[in-house]
Amino acid sequence: MEINPKIVMKNLGTFTHAYGLEPNSNRLVEDIISGSCYVVSVGILLRDPITKDGLISCQFPVNDDITNQMLWIPVDDKPLEAVPIYTREAWSGNPVKNFWKRIKDNRGDDPFYQIEEGRFRLRVHHRFSKQGVIEKYIAREGYGFIRRNRRGIYFKKEWCNLKQIEEGQEVAFIPVISRKGLKARAIEEVRS
Repeated sequence: MEINPKIVMKNLGTFTHAYGLEPNSNRLVEDIISGSCYVVSVGILLRDPITKDGLISCQFPVNDDITNQMLWIPVDDKPLEAVPIYTREAWSGNPVKNFWKRIKDNRGDDPFYQIEEGRFRLRVHHRFSKQGVIEKYIAREGYGFIRRNRRGIYFKKEWCNLKQIEEGQEVAFIPVISRKGLKARAIEEVRS
């Protein structure tokens, strides 16, 4: 697959600019262009600058401008640093590494939510989860609103991990900013 450096730089810059950060992606682009591996996707890891814990990461393809599909997480002025990342195609010559990656990815205690929009993927730590109450749900249309701090946040049924959706139900969700405004994603029952 041909890597388009201008598109990679634009995507990385658009995502990090929303957080007031620089992507520092020149070296990454040089590495993936000169590398001998097949790069599948590129992204940004936003992490705590002190503990280096990963909090939010995004991934997108190396040849498509997906700036219209990007999603951002409100971070409430938490200090973050941006680290460019990329994934390579898995190959059968390294079965042990791939085996451990599958085990890690299938853990039940994963503290991250996966959110997708088109070819854009976002991985968000559960500490960004908020709580609210389903204020209104229109079942035949498949959407509703979650009330949080006197504000209705839009959601779709497909973004829910709920057995049943009922008005008045307390839920946890990840607030996501898209080009169309604030939305609730990764909606689930409030854990006691």
